[in-house]
Amino acid sequence: MDEVKAEALSTLKLLLGIKDSESDDLLSFLIDDTVNLILGYCRIDTLPRQLESLLPVIAAEMYRRKGYGSAAMPDVIKSISEGERSVTYADNISETDLLTGYYKRLGPYVNRKGRVPSDVKSV
Repeated sequence: MDEVKAEALSTLKLLLGIKDSESDDLLSFLIDDTVNLILGYCRIDTLPRQLESLLPVIAAEMYRRKGYGSAAMPDVIKSISEGERSVTYADNISETDLLTGYYKRLGPYVNRKGRVPSDVKSV
């Protein structure tokens, strides 16, 4: 799995146009969070090889849309009106909103049986 994460980090940096290693800790966190997000959504314990290429794509979208790497929350504009200038800001996206564009790709890997709390291994 470390090899997968290293490759995902390299691809994520490519997608974001980052050339140095200054943000590697943050990007590694985003990759780990994305893995957990996919595993939780699909209700599976291991990441299928076919979804490995999706890791940096979702992590890049998360980085951009949630404003990671910046102390301030990003302003997401919902609507703009020209007469008397009005700007409306939308709420930030949730993890489920983030996955909306990837449902078709994740769908075949969703465990339909589900899990109950007693199935989750305690740390």
